[in-house]
Amino acid sequence: MKQSTTSGQSPQQARKQSLRQSAKQSSKQTPKQNPKQSKKICEGPITIGIDLGDKTSRYCLLNNRGEVVKEASVAMTKKGLAQAFGTMKRCRIVLEVGTHSPWVSRLLTSLGHEVFVANPR
Repeated sequence: MKQSTTSGQSPQQARKQSLRQSAKQSSKQTPKQNPKQSKKICEGPITIGIDLGDKTSRYCLLNNRGEVVKEASVAMTKKGLAQAFGTMKRCRIVLEVGTHSPWVSRLLTSLGHEVFVANPR
């Protein structure tokens, strides 16, 4: 037997309407960013920190205000690194010294980036 609400709607219809209303309210509270706003986040010098691993590495992009713009992982191959960092404008990239840091720093430098290899101590 179907239960109906006071407005004559089934519970499922009332729930759908409630979800629509809350979605409308949340979209008013948090406006969507258009592409121009997204570009403003990435304006200015970008700094990238990479945590090198054997198979994959994690990296974090910071804008000129020190805010995190993006976090992602990349395959530890020349092809993977070139795909991730080859199309970016010139950035400052910081790596921790380790097994992979010599060849990764040479590759990133050849892609036009300013690379720093940091001593972890």
